[in-house]
Amino acid sequence: MRIYRYLIICAVAAVSAATIAACSNQNPARTGQLPLMVQKERSPPGQSTLSREHSAEIDVPESALTASFRRVIDRCTADSAHHCTILQSDLASGQYPSGLVKLRIDPAGVEDLVSFASSLGKLQRRSSKTEDLADAIADTHARIEMLTAYRKQLLDLQAKAATNVDAAIKLAAELSTVQTDLERVSGDAAYQVKRTTTDLLSIDFVVSAHKAFWRPIQEAAGDFLQNLASGISQAITAVAYIVPWLFVIIPGLYLLRFLWRRRGAK
Repeated sequence: MRIYRYLIICAVAAVSAATIAACSNQNPARTGQLPLMVQKERSPPGQSTLSREHSAEIDVPESALTASFRRVIDRCTADSAHHCTILQSDLASGQYPSGLVKLRIDPAGVEDLVSFASSLGKLQRRSSKTEDLADAIADTHARIEMLTAYRKQLLDLQAKAATNVDAAIKLAAELSTVQTDLERVSGDAAYQVKRTTTDLLSIDFVVSAHKAFWRPIQEAAGDFLQNLASGISQAITAVAYIVPWLFVIIPGLYLLRFLWRRRGAK
């Protein structure tokens, strides 16, 4: 029992020490060594903490939509120098043909790819936005250091609790929880590094100015029955509104006619 109480007191002290270490501006070496994966993903000093997103809208002829869509995908796939990666690709045909290619690429390759896509049609719109992740990155690193220090303290306590089965079981459960949290936060750190080292680019292909000559006629013919049904329903609705007023308007007209004749007779 004395050993168990000693372990609990040490665990509380370890949590307090880890919290103080994370909140203060001390040397990271005091909080334990970071996991190897995290050390590789952490941004080096002076690296940008900005996350950049770009979008471009390209107007292409309907007959060239599929070919332009495939050419952009092939261009990205072949661009290994800029680590271009396709995240999403959608191609729609029918009444509203369009295409979307969303990808991640090194900042140096953004302009070249946008210029290539623009050469396939007409650039209608171009936009960019930037988000500063400095606070989020600092918070993530502080959480990693705190969890790493706490894990180290638990491992030390686990080595001392080899003869106490109950304490060893509780420490193992706590270690499992801490390890899960550490892996999740390490994944967040890796994603933040990816967002600050590569740019997100969305290329939208639209068909508007280059629609085929017969396309409006085909669309009107295809909507004929729907428009006819809509017109009939509106006419029926109008009649339903008018009928009640006939019981007022018709007697009123007869009354006016009677008064007019009576006045003329005088």
